[in-house]
Amino acid sequence: MSSFSQRLAPGLLWFAACPGLLYAQTAPPIQVKVVVVTMFERGEDTGDTPGEFQLWVEREHLEQVVPLPSSYHHVRLNQDGVLGIVTGVGTAKAAASVMALGLDPRFELSKAYWIIAGIGGGDPADVSLGSAVWADHVIDGDLSFEIDARQIPPSWPTGYVPLRKGTPYEQPVSSDSYGQVYTLNPGLVGWAFHLTQNVPLADSEALRKFRTRFAGFPNALKPPFVNPGRHPVGEHFLARFKNG
Repeated sequence: MSSFSQRLAPGLLWFAACPGLLYAQTAPPIQVKVVVVTMFERGEDTGDTPGEFQLWVEREHLEQVVPLPSSYHHVRLNQDGVLGIVTGVGTAKAAASVMALGLDPRFELSKAYWIIAGIGGGDPADVSLGSAVWADHVIDGDLSFEIDARQIPPSWPTGYVPLRKGTPYEQPVSSDSYGQVYTLNPGLVGWAFHLTQNVPLADSEALRKFRTRFAGFPNALKPPFVNPGRHPVGEHFLARFKNG
């Protein structure tokens, strides 16, 4: 590397790490009350088949579009201080997008509430298709051992083993979560659940027909409902296939 390149590279890295330098502070920062974090959108923000972001945009009137070059996607705001962001799927994209927003001097986020609103699966023992769950704990499911499927002992129900354990679901649970378990504000989660627990959720004939597959699971046979729960997260998508 030339001496010029050696002098230039640190400056480029420093500049790239400081997105706030891209914007002159000609106006006071936008006071954000709520940040709605979603991971993906199927197409456009409005007007087509929705992913995680579109209904927030349309129903909360997030009409102001603000470019965020260091993020995966632009952000949108409404006049009430609600900001929506699409981070991209995966830990790396989500971390980079949220950091880009947090470091941007155009936004005042110190008093904002954050809602991570995503589509996920649920155990049929606990919820039905279309239900909504308020999470009180978030568990990082990527930090684990995965045994080669050809070597899983016949008595094991799964090939996933927690870190620092020797068998699946081994007890006791460690008191030190090693950064794997995050407890959300219990008072705030409880308030949100009690505020919304009786909100009627959309149902349809297609959902009712699909629920009949879960005979023997009373909760899975119910119409969609609001429920508290815990959310394991990871970058694996669970897929099950049935022959025939």
